[in-house]
Amino acid sequence: MKKKCRWISIIVSISILLSGISSVNAETDLVSVALEEISFTKEMCTVSENAIDKTYGDDYFRLPFFNDQLRNPLETPSFFKNSVDFIIKNKNSLRNLNWFSSYRLGYMVAAYPQYEPDYTHRIIDSAPLLYAIADIYTLHQEPLPSYMFEALKEDLLSVPLDLQIELAKVLYASMEFELARDKAFSSTEKIKLVEAFRNPTAILTSDGFDDNTFSIASTVNYGQLYFASVILNKYLDQCMKNLHKISVPNDLNFSFDTPMGKIIFRDSKDNIFTQRNILLSLDAGGNDRYINSAGGNDSYFNPVSICIDMEGNDIYVSEDSNVFSQGAGVFGFGALIDFQGDDTYNNSQYGQGFGCFGIGILQDYQGDDTYNCDFLGQGAGVFGIGILNDIEGSDRYAAFSFGQGFGYVKGLGLLLDCAGDDVYVANDEDVSGSNPQSTDHNTSFCQGAGFGRRADLAEGNSMSGGIGLLIDIEGNDKYSCGVFGQGTGYWAGTGILYDGKGSDSYKGVWYVQGAAAHFGIALLMDVEGDDTYDALMNMAQGAGHDVSLGYLIDFSGDDIYTSPNLALGGGNANGLGFFVDANGSDKYQLRRKNATNLGKASCVAYPETSWRYGKLTLGVFIDRNGNDTYMTADENGEFTIPDERSGNDKTWSFIHDKVQNAFGCAVDSNGGSIHGLLPVIPKTEG
Repeated sequence: MKKKCRWISIIVSISILLSGISSVNAETDLVSVALEEISFTKEMCTVSENAIDKTYGDDYFRLPFFNDQLRNPLETPSFFKNSVDFIIKNKNSLRNLNWFSSYRLGYMVAAYPQYEPDYTHRIIDSAPLLYAIADIYTLHQEPLPSYMFEALKEDLLSVPLDLQIELAKVLYASMEFELARDKAFSSTEKIKLVEAFRNPTAILTSDGFDDNTFSIASTVNYGQLYFASVILNKYLDQCMKNLHKISVPNDLNFSFDTPMGKIIFRDSKDNIFTQRNILLSLDAGGNDRYINSAGGNDSYFNPVSICIDMEGNDIYVSEDSNVFSQGAGVFGFGALIDFQGDDTYNNSQYGQGFGCFGIGILQDYQGDDTYNCDFLGQGAGVFGIGILNDIEGSDRYAAFSFGQGFGYVKGLGLLLDCAGDDVYVANDEDVSGSNPQSTDHNTSFCQGAGFGRRADLAEGNSMSGGIGLLIDIEGNDKYSCGVFGQGTGYWAGTGILYDGKGSDSYKGVWYVQGAAAHFGIALLMDVEGDDTYDALMNMAQGAGHDVSLGYLIDFSGDDIYTSPNLALGGGNANGLGFFVDANGSDKYQLRRKNATNLGKASCVAYPETSWRYGKLTLGVFIDRNGNDTYMTADENGEFTIPDERSGNDKTWSFIHDKVQNAFGCAVDSNGGSIHGLLPVIPKTEG
């Protein structure tokens, strides 16, 4: 009887093997199944400590989460999904978005809101703004003369008291920010700070090395700066919440100069704003035109600049490329908040949610808006935090480089779009300058891009990159870029593009759609919809090059992937690339036959004396569920030739025959789990 049972067991085992993996259990771990093809375990999927040390070394500018993700790359998508979930949950709170940005940069500030400063006790009920403005003068050791005090008192009689109270609290928080800002930069002579204000991104945009910027970046007290900005945003949140409850007079007209900048209130007519050096601007309505800084710091001595527009189809335009505008915090705090209307935002650089040695915010609540900023904008952080938050509407974003969720050294850039069918363009039609990958395309670093300063081949002052995030919660969206974009990282930079609901299209050229190069981390994550991914030349769709991690994670939908070389789970030169499509009947269209894709690795043969010798190069491809097709292009460029390696309900692998420790593995399965690489979607409330 025992002998008979043993034969039955053997027959069942053989039948399972012959049937491939078409009947895997729902709990079968597909990551482990794929890795078994190369005799690997999950614990072996890591960047070694030796590789981390030799590649990255010690760097003051390294973001604290970065090395931990290299050590455990199979959990990295879940780690960043938690970050995205927090941001989405707090999309209506500038305070919390600022707090989390600070935290992700490594600064634990204002962790207990119940202990944060309360300025209510400073409010004089009979004349809140009068005494707040007088306190600004006192802070700057310029007591307000009695005749000016009386004139100001008379001018403020037309401003409702409830409006005065809200704005006075913002002014008190602004005063505290200035004090904290000055302490944060106290290690640097003021003349050096004024000099740096004129070109704050010199170390990124100028040729050669800028000693002054490097010195400031190395000594500024970021924690002190961010604590004060969190508190200021807390009072901005309260003000925004209460403004619509206040009856703002249609004839509102007030202007007054302070040592921190002008305070301006305007009525609901169609106004034109030309004033500069503004501390606080409020417009009650109308189709307005702003040709000033509009929530941008005008000098080092204008530490806070806030622009609030209540209603109307407004136009914001900056005609001077050297003006920081439309929510630009440079050595300070800058915010532009627009409540309603189909608005147009135009500037050439440094704006639309740009932070450099400061915090810059653009928040637009409603309307179908158009954003144009060629360089360094639309959620860009350089030694600071830049946030563009668009709550409602179908919007269009256009840029050339360094924007739409871009983080440079010690910087975090966030573009958060909460709803609407949006278009994101990183211009690749009007080619300007040469690109190392292709002179026919632009270098984008847009749409979720982290970038660092590589100087190992120059004077040696390398600086680890920051973190850039583009988060689009819902809508049928279109993304296009040149080289480096759509979730990309370079030189210890981290780039994330997250798209929630909607059928989307992604088009890019090289190092795009979850591809990182030269020690970066890149992630493109799409949750719902029938999506199309098209990458033209190289390194895309879950690809890691040169000790980098690259991920493309698609949760559901019938998707189409048109792929170049080094894609769809491709690893190169000690890089690790991961691709996961969790549900749907998908089409894989391969531009090249026998390319490094679909779970494959490529690496040169390093000499045994090199620290790179024997270090892991890995590509992992996982497709779960659906009836998928894998086709290669014919001589006419049509995808008519079935790929020989891949297929439905199949596993396949690659082991490099000339390089030690270079592997690829893949699984296509109906059923199974994808722990870690496929994060858990949180349950919605209600």
